[in-house]
Amino acid sequence: MPDSRPLSVARAPRFASSRRMLLALLLVLAGTPHAPAQDAAPPATSAAAADTDAAPGEFDANADAAVPQVPEEAFAPADGERLETPNPRASAVRSLEAFLKTIESKQAEVAALRERFQSAVDDVSRDQILARLAETSKEAEKLERQFERFAVDVDISPFVEEEQQRFDWQEEISALVQPIVAELKSATAESRVIGELRGAIEEASEREQTAEAASANLSGLIASAPPGALRERLERDLKRWQQRHDDARNRRVALELQLDKRLAERTSVLDQTASYAKTFFRKRGLNLVMGIAAFLAVFLGVRLLGRLYDRIYSARRGRTFSNRLGTLLFHVFSVLGGLGATLLVFNLVGDWFLLGILVIFLLGIGWASINTLPAHIETIKLMLNIGAVREGERLVFDGSPWRVDHLGFSARLVNPRLEGGVQLLPVRYLVGLHSRPAGPREEWFPCKTGDWVELADGRLGRVAHQSPALVELVELGGAQVTYQTGDFLALSPRNLSTGFRLEITFGIDYAHQAECTTTIPELMQAKVEAGLREAFGADMLRHVRVEFQAAAASSLDYEIELDLTGAAAPELPEIRRAVPMLLVEACNEYGWGIPFQQVTVHGVGAG
Repeated sequence: MPDSRPLSVARAPRFASSRRMLLALLLVLAGTPHAPAQDAAPPATSAAAADTDAAPGEFDANADAAVPQVPEEAFAPADGERLETPNPRASAVRSLEAFLKTIESKQAEVAALRERFQSAVDDVSRDQILARLAETSKEAEKLERQFERFAVDVDISPFVEEEQQRFDWQEEISALVQPIVAELKSATAESRVIGELRGAIEEASEREQTAEAASANLSGLIASAPPGALRERLERDLKRWQQRHDDARNRRVALELQLDKRLAERTSVLDQTASYAKTFFRKRGLNLVMGIAAFLAVFLGVRLLGRLYDRIYSARRGRTFSNRLGTLLFHVFSVLGGLGATLLVFNLVGDWFLLGILVIFLLGIGWASINTLPAHIETIKLMLNIGAVREGERLVFDGSPWRVDHLGFSARLVNPRLEGGVQLLPVRYLVGLHSRPAGPREEWFPCKTGDWVELADGRLGRVAHQSPALVELVELGGAQVTYQTGDFLALSPRNLSTGFRLEITFGIDYAHQAECTTTIPELMQAKVEAGLREAFGADMLRHVRVEFQAAAASSLDYEIELDLTGAAAPELPEIRRAVPMLLVEACNEYGWGIPFQQVTVHGVGAG
């Protein structure tokens, strides 16, 4: 037959049962000691109060949750009461009744301690009892407050003045490190026991040797037939030292047997390590996996959201400051959120060892990061594009010029003149550098592959390969010369493929002074121009000019200027030899004298 009761009445048993279970759970989570049943004997705390030898500090004075665990019979239905419809208030009353019995027991203990304090005869006992009395009174006050909170079933914190606890960082760190130390002690327990046994055996052996030497000395004195009273005293001492010798020997033998047993049962270091690893992962393996899974879930989830945010925002507005800031915050929160999730998992499962290890690790990273804080700040400024290096500007890195294409968690540097001229590197590598806007016609490298260059060391060659690391030149004749890119730029390469000027100084005798500024320059220019066009082709020679330069000490000097195209670069050595040869032929043809030591040849910059 269906239940004809109203819905509220039908749900009443479930609600009451759930409330009763919730009350029990709260009391259990409070970590309270078991209280006796209503009809049981007085609680053990009263007996402890009557015991004069009880040590102080038996109760946890710092635990605010010293609430007694309500016995099962407090929640059990009374005789004749139907289990289906329990009374929530009656259940609460029974719980409060058990709670009250604990309070009365604690108050009785306080009264007993006061009587013992009044009857104490010495100051030492009075001080001990007084400390125990203060601690027990504090526990009684806490129980009273907890009883009131449980009875009124509301938050009474506005009416309670809680005692301010003084923060002690040493105690906090000690509480944090304690589970780790306990784990290490557990892992090294066997080795420590063996070490203690060996130390005790060494001590017992030393005592045995000392007692044996003392007994031998006393026996020698007795053998010398001393007077009666002295002999009796020496014999008593000999017996005492012989007893000490026997005790030390027996102790040493017993300890050696224990050590031999331990060593026989001891496994190898590899087996111990494997056994500890198995135990560790059996106890904490699941917790560790859950912590790592929580970190990865939050880390990857936030990173995915950050990437979607970056794509959507960049597509709409480009890479603005707010977009960069949002991306940075997503990356930071992915790490912090993952660590927070791991800490939360370890806290929920109650694994204080793994929690302490992680907290100490994070504290170590934070402490180590203090010294590098200015560098971290500069790195963040670079990532936000507000630092000394900006996107789109020119930067000199490792001796080569680069264009900053992208700044973020990584930097993208580009040089369009270099083969493989793209570098992706962490943005922290750019800390301490600075960039500037590039000029409208500023080149990114002094040459390109295939150009002919002349270096400051006099080497002439064609650029066969240039990369961020190396520049390879092919000299006339096919020899290959390789420079590091920085060293190549330090030699001030002169690019001849864009055209260049060659200047040669040539002098004649003072006997031709009358025509040195009129007909001689014209004749020289015509001779050189005709000879070069015939020898090397007209397309290589742009212009030839001969001008009087100076009246030197022993000659009248002329400067021959040759403007050549880039195609003439491979012929540069031949051109340098051909020009003086043509001038000497002109001297022979027109009868000009050549003074001793007057010919000088040198080159100038590219035109």
